[in-house]
Amino acid sequence: MIRINKPHNVNQYAAVQDARGQLRTRDIFVVNTRFRGSSPEEAEEIVERLGEEFPCNRILALNGLGSDPERPGYAFALADSPRLWAVMLDWEHRDWSRARATNPGLSSWKRRFGRALKRLRARSGDLARNLKQSGGARRLGAVPTYYHDWQYGRIARVLDQRTRRLGKRRGGIQVVATQETCRKQRLGKNLDRKAAKRERALKRMRPAAGRLQRQYGRFSRKQRNLALQVSFSDRAKAKRRLPIRSVNEARAARCIRAGLRGGGSAFLLWASPESVQALLRTGKLRKLRRPRG
Repeated sequence: MIRINKPHNVNQYAAVQDARGQLRTRDIFVVNTRFRGSSPEEAEEIVERLGEEFPCNRILALNGLGSDPERPGYAFALADSPRLWAVMLDWEHRDWSRARATNPGLSSWKRRFGRALKRLRARSGDLARNLKQSGGARRLGAVPTYYHDWQYGRIARVLDQRTRRLGKRRGGIQVVATQETCRKQRLGKNLDRKAAKRERALKRMRPAAGRLQRQYGRFSRKQRNLALQVSFSDRAKAKRRLPIRSVNEARAARCIRAGLRGGGSAFLLWASPESVQALLRTGKLRKLRRPRG
């Protein structure tokens, strides 16, 4: 999966494809309607350009949880677009806080899984009804934060149920926000040995991928509908706080290889077109994604 923030990103990827032929028809373009400063018109322009430049690739919208159709992060953005394959909701603390700005009636973010799942069930139900009425995409999904005590197989079951309402039985899409697992480990001096071992396990992509695969198996969900997120930048600096600013392309490549060894098969690349190009040039990725031609 490849993130698109602005219309000119489509031109950048089209140029890469013409020059190096590294993109595949199985790649999915993710239109980030949550991008700060974007507009509904820009989101529609992105979809149109993607349809022209990459007619064989699927297009997916990543929406926030907001209720204002004129602001970034609108939950039903592009829901009526006939070109969309699916719509996903970004289920993270930041998006929930932004939604509260457009809907003061919302209570604060809840970290506990039971409460979060109940909310997600309600919001995904609203999205399914909107998609059914608008006649747009026929699959939905979510991008939840990665917490070690959440049950992502149960989230997948909810997404599958909502997708079946739209007449699709292949299940809903889930991209788990595992980007924190790619950062360098920074353990506090006050952690005992047992806590340190547990903390290290939570911050590695391979065990995270394995844990998610086992949860999908436990709840009889289709693992092909699961993806992991990797955020990185070719200008990253190790001491920055966010993964997209602290993980470079070389570390992202190692993280993807670790995720594959853990059983993962799909990844959302949360990065700029320049950073994705840098990633594809790394030795560890060239073997997996050889240019055609």
